[in-house]
Amino acid sequence: MKPTSFSISALLIFLSSTALIFTPTSIIAVSRGDQENKRSEKNSKFLSNQEMATLEGVQKAHAHIKTVLAPTPILTSSTIDGMVGCKVLFKSEHLQKTGSFKARGAVHNMRIVTERGTKGVVSLQITHSSGNHGQAVAWAARAAGVGCTVVVPDGAPEAKLAAIEGYGARIVRCENTPAARNSTCESLSKSEGLDSIHPCYTIDTIEGQGSLAMELMEQLPSVPPLFIAVGGGGLASGIALVLPDTPLYLVEPEGKNLRQQLDASEAIEQCSLPTIADGIRTRLIGEENLKVLRTHKHIHVVTVTETEIRSAMVLLWKRLKQHIEPTAAVPLAGLIKMSAQSPLPFNQAVVILCGGNVDASFTP
Repeated sequence: MKPTSFSISALLIFLSSTALIFTPTSIIAVSRGDQENKRSEKNSKFLSNQEMATLEGVQKAHAHIKTVLAPTPILTSSTIDGMVGCKVLFKSEHLQKTGSFKARGAVHNMRIVTERGTKGVVSLQITHSSGNHGQAVAWAARAAGVGCTVVVPDGAPEAKLAAIEGYGARIVRCENTPAARNSTCESLSKSEGLDSIHPCYTIDTIEGQGSLAMELMEQLPSVPPLFIAVGGGGLASGIALVLPDTPLYLVEPEGKNLRQQLDASEAIEQCSLPTIADGIRTRLIGEENLKVLRTHKHIHVVTVTETEIRSAMVLLWKRLKQHIEPTAAVPLAGLIKMSAQSPLPFNQAVVILCGGNVDASFTP
């Protein structure tokens, strides 16, 4: 089977069947009548009763997700192929519902919430987000008839906030620090009787995001090395579960120290990284995510500068004609950097364009 090829007319058909909001990420809490199971964000498995994310969990999640979300296309550019010296397959998650791959985890989490809700357990949801996850959960919650509150840090792009509100969610603002996000979410959870659904650190979210890799396996005869932008690690760990033998190139902004986190070689403090890639500003990989990533034998880390991210973003806008957000340019920045240093050890690669939610006035 050849990679999915899209003509302009085919792309228009895809877009017409997909509600796209070009508007950024989140923790989520869901209201429960029974509060005997309150757990802190730090050590909670949240909605899941499992001890660790599994391939079987991803497969079950994908079986449901594929009934809700249309497959996203794989795009190509001969110009970019020539620049890096290999065939590049762009997995276009920026064309997903709500404009990012986060819809996958949201759909999976909402299925679990809805099932519990039918027993009179769930009536409200809350999340903290810089945008993409908040949009995805707000959309999924509205579709499921579940109320949603999103805790948003100061400085989140207005386009993303407008989209969250457009889906009927309540927005609660907080300072732009991880501690403020977590404390605000925890406070609302306690005062209003809510459980949390995290954007990346939990088993259910990891397994939901892993559906992207399942979809790639359905689209390609074999999946080549993947380049993935890494924030909290939800997408990377979900993909790692499905593709244990496929090289994964985890691309990070400066200051993340991902290799040290994977090796547990030194203590890393949580902070918000000063990067243009707002979807991956969180510094720390989650505990559940690290469990998965540390078992994968083919993990590579590539660090890119702000200039490299901006250059890759401009290239994608101009050559691929796709209005992606800065975070989606990070994987390509990593691939370009590698290709400039030495010949690539592969002749084909998948670059995940994770989101397209960017303000119309934004310039790289």
